[in-house]
Amino acid sequence: MKKLVYLLVGSFFLLTANINAQTPEFGIKAGLNLSNMSVEDASDKTLKTGFHVGVFTKMPFTDVLSVQPELLFSTKGVKYSFDNLLAKGETNFNLNYIEIPINLVYNLSEDFEFHLGPYVGYLANANVDANTEILNFLDIDTGDNIDREHFKSFDFGLTAGLNFSLQQFIFGFKYNLGLTPVAKDDFPAQTILGDAKNSVIQLYGGIKF
Repeated sequence: MKKLVYLLVGSFFLLTANINAQTPEFGIKAGLNLSNMSVEDASDKTLKTGFHVGVFTKMPFTDVLSVQPELLFSTKGVKYSFDNLLAKGETNFNLNYIEIPINLVYNLSEDFEFHLGPYVGYLANANVDANTEILNFLDIDTGDNIDREHFKSFDFGLTAGLNFSLQQFIFGFKYNLGLTPVAKDDFPAQTILGDAKNSVIQLYGGIKF
């Protein structure tokens, strides 16, 4: 899977190296993150509210196709309640990433676009607010016990969404689907999360120049 993501990212960069048909656009964007993870044994889970902020450039190479790399700071995670044989209690995972999505943009109309592409994220920091008992003997009641070292440094996935333009202003939403588990093997975080992956709904606004 990592090789596929590397291939997609490399292909997009090769495309952008030859773009000269139209003037690139630059901009800033920010918005709301509604993040989640799928944990099989969680008895209750809620969307975690966060945010993302960053910059982008849109580089057209035909009248209807463009490529749009972005550089974002994005907060992710999830809040779970457990009541099963492995774990009991409540755990709030806070994961903050520096992300580079590279979107292929298709113009459905002059002011309406469809975005699709891969992303790669680097875990800048992480902490856990927990009050959880694991296997009836390991009590975790503070985020000091689980930190960045318990999670994988890189996250890979796909992103898709729609973008609307109103003169220099943009509005849109995206769905980010992680393809790699976030927790390292043989750590307490992995005991709780298993093979859970990031899943994020993003609502945003921005300005292009």
